[in-house]
Amino acid sequence: MNARRPLLPLACLVASLLVLSACFGSSSPPPPPVAIAFIIAPPTSVNVGGNFPVEAAVANTSNTEVNWSCTPTGACGTFASTQTASGAQTTYMAPATVPANGSVTILATSAADSSKFASGNVTISPGGAITVSFSPPAPPPTLTISGGGGTSVAQVSATITSTVAAAVNDGVSWTATCSVAGGCGSFSSNQTGSGISTTYTAPNSVPAGGLAVTVKAASTFDPTVSVSGVINVSTTTPAAFLCAGCSYTFTASGQDLIETTSGAEPSPYAIAGQFTVDGAGNVTGGEQDYADLLVSTYNAQDTIMSGSYSFTPDGRGTITLNSVDRGAETLGVVLVSPNHMLVTEFDTLATGSGSMDLQTNAEATLSGGYAFVSGGSSLPANTSVPVGFGGVFNVTSAGTISGTGSTCDDNYGGNISTQQGLTGSFATPDTYGRVQITLHPDFIGAQNLHGPVILAAYTNDVTHLKFVEVDSNFAVSSGIAVGQGATTGSFTSAAKALPSNSSYVFTAFGASVMGPYNFVTALTSDGSSKLQDPNGASSPNSDVNNSGVPSTGSITGTFTVDTSGTGRVAASLQGVPLASVTGNGTTATKFAIYLTGGSDPAMTLELDNVGITTGSAYTQTTSTFSLSSISGPYGLNYTYFGYDVEDETYDIEFDATGQLLADSQGNLLGLQDINVSFAPSQGQASSGSYAQNGTSRFTGTLSSTTTGPLQFSYYVVSPTQVVIIETDITAVTLGVLQLQTPPF
Repeated sequence: MNARRPLLPLACLVASLLVLSACFGSSSPPPPPVAIAFIIAPPTSVNVGGNFPVEAAVANTSNTEVNWSCTPTGACGTFASTQTASGAQTTYMAPATVPANGSVTILATSAADSSKFASGNVTISPGGAITVSFSPPAPPPTLTISGGGGTSVAQVSATITSTVAAAVNDGVSWTATCSVAGGCGSFSSNQTGSGISTTYTAPNSVPAGGLAVTVKAASTFDPTVSVSGVINVSTTTPAAFLCAGCSYTFTASGQDLIETTSGAEPSPYAIAGQFTVDGAGNVTGGEQDYADLLVSTYNAQDTIMSGSYSFTPDGRGTITLNSVDRGAETLGVVLVSPNHMLVTEFDTLATGSGSMDLQTNAEATLSGGYAFVSGGSSLPANTSVPVGFGGVFNVTSAGTISGTGSTCDDNYGGNISTQQGLTGSFATPDTYGRVQITLHPDFIGAQNLHGPVILAAYTNDVTHLKFVEVDSNFAVSSGIAVGQGATTGSFTSAAKALPSNSSYVFTAFGASVMGPYNFVTALTSDGSSKLQDPNGASSPNSDVNNSGVPSTGSITGTFTVDTSGTGRVAASLQGVPLASVTGNGTTATKFAIYLTGGSDPAMTLELDNVGITTGSAYTQTTSTFSLSSISGPYGLNYTYFGYDVEDETYDIEFDATGQLLADSQGNLLGLQDINVSFAPSQGQASSGSYAQNGTSRFTGTLSSTTTGPLQFSYYVVSPTQVVIIETDITAVTLGVLQLQTPPF
């Protein structure tokens, strides 16, 4: 009995296994999912109107048809057949115009399972070059809200250029975008032909502080090609660009027209002063000092009794000052910011260039070192020669300029004195901020000249002074002085003065024995003793224009530092471009550089017998820039000396301010206000171009109605500051572009 007992459990186990085997053995694996893939995939790009074959295969289904589609729907093109069998080709045909985002997506979808598809992105190219640029008029940098009492509308226009045959009827699509949805303003027409204007109208309301509206003009054929400008819309009317109760200091120098026994004659002059405005278009008072080579006005303040001013939305304007002695004088200005303007004298009395700034401290207490440079013409008139002088004066106590920490140099018609002693004194500023500074430079005695040198300086703040020379002894000259502040006396080594790898745009403006003479060069310091060509001579770093003799090439140099810490740097520059001045490419030109120690550029004074120039040494943010480095609205100022056929010299002076919009693609467009040798002309159409080559020196053009097209080099200091120099034989011109920062 016991031997048979295991049979029942074994039978149960076998039965159980048979049941389990029946359960699992009767199932089959699930079918594979539908799959689709390109056999002939779309290419990465195709021209508008072009075509290419596509083919896809479907697997794991009896329904092997392929549905063809593309996005964006309605603008992505078409197919010869929108449904094919697996492995059969169809032809895709690209759209006639470039879609908004510049590309399309090709989709091959399984008819059996629409969740299964293959896709490819294709860039749609115009098939040639299309460019869009603003044409007159360009968007202004500011407008006032609709109904706000100022200008709320602006005409805008753009031009299409194209090598695309299919784009012969290309036009312009206009859009306005901003941070307020639906509140960015409108156009009278959102679509225009090339070169046809439309009217942009600002919105009726904006947030506090204003609204930046980006106005874009795009090709209707290829919307990816466009140009943009920013309009700052605010409640500020142009009359309020100058703030109510605010005071401004100004300076200008150039030529005025003086009646003599032989008729009206141009004469060197300089002016500096201060005035106050009411924020509604009126000048309420002020004071100025004026000096002229042929008129004795020495050290006599001229009261500004009244005046008026007006601006256009692009920041250009005029300011009329009514003074006791000089009568009515008009300044042409362009706003760079609410605190800073570029200036010309813009009347029949005189033509000259300078600057204007918001006065923040009329009674500032002078302290520490002040770098300064002054340029003009020596006295008396019958033996006048070009003159320049500069240095550092050190204020050690109230009213006292100490010989310790002070130094000066002068170039008196090629007669040079360097590192001269300097002492002096100054009075307490009056209510207008005018402070009289009396200087006793040692070069007065060394050159048998007459002193002292007396400056009427107007304090902008404790750091910045604008001055005109008002003595009857030395010269008719003017300039600026910049405080060194906490850095006074600290420039004791080359590394502290011109640090290693620091880059500069160096300018010189004045005269040679031939006549007007300018040059600009970009240089890099090694922090020890060398000023190097940052381009390594692979492309020019310099331009010289010596009375209509332009030259370009490589300039290098050396420098030494006054180790007593004054901030005086002696520099020697040489190179082939200077041969028109020195007579050869190896003779060095000599300069003194006076460091300011802050964000203001250093000042320069030529100290040789081949040129009498003053200028600036701007610290660059880098030594290489791109087209987009020059972008946005810029204020323009330049001085131009044209050729006088009768005298056979370049002595006909023009001075200009203006506003230009740079589109970051190498184009400039705007308006200039030019004093054409005592004949003011406002609102002249202006355009220009610039091309970059991987350095800070761009080449291009600039034109106006009066001057016509001129050749220029553009030296980029930073995106906010560009130095320009004319490089043809038409005239001798030097100027600046400064980025505007509206709202004003």
